[in-house]
Amino acid sequence: MTTSRTSRVFNGLLFLFLIIFATSAKSESVDTRILNEILSYMNETIPACDDYYGYACGKWAKVHENDSYIEITGKIDHAVNQNLVLLINELAQRSVNQLSAVESKVLKFYQSCRQTKTSSLNSKNYLRLVPPNNQIPWPQFKAKSHPWGRQKFQWMETLARLRRYGLSNVFFKLDVNQDILNSSKYIIDIDVPSFQEKNERLQSSTITKLMLLLLGVERRKALNLAGKVKSLELSVRTLAERLSEGDSVDVTLRRLDQRTRGKWRNYVNIVCNQTVPSNYKVQVDNMDYLVGLIEFLQHEDPEVIATYIMLRFASHVIEEAMDIDDEISCIQDVRRNMELAVSLLYEQRFISADKMRQHKDDLLLLFEQLRKQFLLELDGNRLRLTRNQLRHLQTKARRMWIKFGNMPQDVNRTKFVEEFYADLNFSDGDNYAQCHLKLLEFRTSRWFGQLHKPALNASSYFLMTDSDTAMSSTPYYLLRQNLIIVPYGIMQEPIFHSEAHDVFKMSLLGFMLAHELMHGFVTGGIHFDFQGNGYELGADIMEKRLYKVAEDCMNSNETAYLDEREADITGIRLAYDAYFADDSPFNRTQPEFTSRPLIQLFFLNLAQFFCGDGTSSEFVDHDADELRLRQVMINFPAFAHAHNCRQDVDQMHPAKKCRMW
Repeated sequence: MTTSRTSRVFNGLLFLFLIIFATSAKSESVDTRILNEILSYMNETIPACDDYYGYACGKWAKVHENDSYIEITGKIDHAVNQNLVLLINELAQRSVNQLSAVESKVLKFYQSCRQTKTSSLNSKNYLRLVPPNNQIPWPQFKAKSHPWGRQKFQWMETLARLRRYGLSNVFFKLDVNQDILNSSKYIIDIDVPSFQEKNERLQSSTITKLMLLLLGVERRKALNLAGKVKSLELSVRTLAERLSEGDSVDVTLRRLDQRTRGKWRNYVNIVCNQTVPSNYKVQVDNMDYLVGLIEFLQHEDPEVIATYIMLRFASHVIEEAMDIDDEISCIQDVRRNMELAVSLLYEQRFISADKMRQHKDDLLLLFEQLRKQFLLELDGNRLRLTRNQLRHLQTKARRMWIKFGNMPQDVNRTKFVEEFYADLNFSDGDNYAQCHLKLLEFRTSRWFGQLHKPALNASSYFLMTDSDTAMSSTPYYLLRQNLIIVPYGIMQEPIFHSEAHDVFKMSLLGFMLAHELMHGFVTGGIHFDFQGNGYELGADIMEKRLYKVAEDCMNSNETAYLDEREADITGIRLAYDAYFADDSPFNRTQPEFTSRPLIQLFFLNLAQFFCGDGTSSEFVDHDADELRLRQVMINFPAFAHAHNCRQDVDQMHPAKKCRMW
């Protein structure tokens, strides 16, 4: 009896020990795995105080020379895409009756992509499906024995038809935006076109000619026509630049038609697919430009105008499609066109209820500590703001939201997504181009549908994303909602693991969240209050002498992306201070899995966000990662202290350092 009792006690203690050991080993394994990945990228022959990017990221390109991604967020997206391929293959094994409506639509579009030959992914297929109107084809597709029918061509009608498929910024921009002074209200905004980015204009004359040749235009005519459409675009661009300054006015469609001699009400009717009253008001940012544009186009050759519009539409649909039909590319295509559906299916397949709660708790802990630290920085008032200015910024910080997943939080998400896609219908015989056009039209209809509804609150909100955002797992801040959205895919290694040491959590994901939080309080975001409404107080803060000093300092190495640099430089301080604060709830003990000081580990892991092998042309709306990491570190005294850098001797430790908050 005694032996039996002793045996049970021993076995119980042994079982408890094994559980504790297994838990400890698992945790250690996570930390070791993350650390080993960091170490594999380092080139310790390069001094950290002279070139921290080379030191922390010097071997990244070699390690990933055979991979398709160029940085850590791309690695995360690749893992998400691989999971989605697995999910899609599982759906394909089911019978039709076993699939939900959403699953069927996702699978149909994916399969249309996989079954499409690369050679058929050309603009001809789209242009035949979407002519200028119901009476005439594009000039290049007319029967040779018949005239084109230029008298039936109306360029505003054609642009309205194409706007339904997402084409904007041709001759003018017409978008649905939140009212600058009332974020709960959506309005139609009409503005001059932009020509800054490559996708906002035709490419070179040679490429324009090549596009025409591919569309079947004979060589001699293609050369002549390419010159004419390029000349047309240059004239419109010159007009836009000459009349770029204008006052924003609210005007009824009736008055806009009268003032410009255009057909704006008909345009809006076509885009919205309903009759809009003539007294419906839109916002016009430059009336003189619209008057001049319509006057100018009245004297231009309709065939040249139609050809220009056709080429811009052809470029648009090709840019919105993936250019190859392998599994990963087709998954990316599904993500960019059906984000809500993909998010739901990803959640259902890969995020259990327990994991969802854990991820939300982890995110909230990081975010709340960052918010708390920023409020402390505001209390310090180093910019010498007025009491009223401080109060507004504090309110904005306290009312900022964070959300895991670009999905409504207070509804049955399965039912919500099913209802959202209820009007999207694919036919059995639809090919890729037909499915793609239906999705582009569906997205536009949902976007314009916001005109008839009040803006959602942060809990109910979901972003109808652009294509690039939909394919990315990187967190982002929405300044009109005062909301940070954290896509589902980001909560995985090497970005995050719930059992990792806290230094890994705060230095990487914590920094990413701090960067997004600070977007609300630097150039751009500071112009809006906690409700996302524009207010003069933000402009007043930016006119403060100390704010200007900080801004000028951060732009001393001039950048076109000052808001991003400000968010980087303020974000690292926020993440660092939140982690190393005396009352920090995070584990700050020296870890047993490495002898590297905790502070150096913090900076090394943070650097992983910037490691990569992309060229400067591959970064959109940001400086290159190497420059970003350098600017972050040279402006943060704690980094120099961590590596004993010599002031004004080592390149990473200049005496002059920039700080805003």
